[in-house]
Amino acid sequence: MSRKKIPSKQALIEALREADGNQASVARKFNCHRSLVWQYVDNDPELRALTDELTEVFIDEAESQLYKHIREGNIVATIFFLKTKARHRGYSERLELIPLRRQDIEVELGAAISDTTDQTEALDGNGAAIALLGQ
Repeated sequence: MSRKKIPSKQALIEALREADGNQASVARKFNCHRSLVWQYVDNDPELRALTDELTEVFIDEAESQLYKHIREGNIVATIFFLKTKARHRGYSERLELIPLRRQDIEVELGAAISDTTDQTEALDGNGAAIALLGQ
């Protein structure tokens, strides 16, 4: 692609609206590198706000489609929704540890020694064993 300038801020705004905020699509329209579009958007608070709003609107549309498919009985859409929005009810494929309250933990690191049984002892600052670690 040849390096081109974007015609005007207004042209960029119109292109962003047409492309639902997709900056790569806008770059293709203006036959320029997408980093140029990103640079324009990042350096202009109005353009950044516009792309953020357009992205949120598109996310809303995608969620509406997801809800439609769930209501139609699409099991994949239903499972996806539960795994992403209902994790707090246990719909997850991984175990997540969520602290009940914030608590600072203080750890003092010391030396570690190995013995002939393939066990390692963690020592505190005074040389006393505080843990036995398997290798």
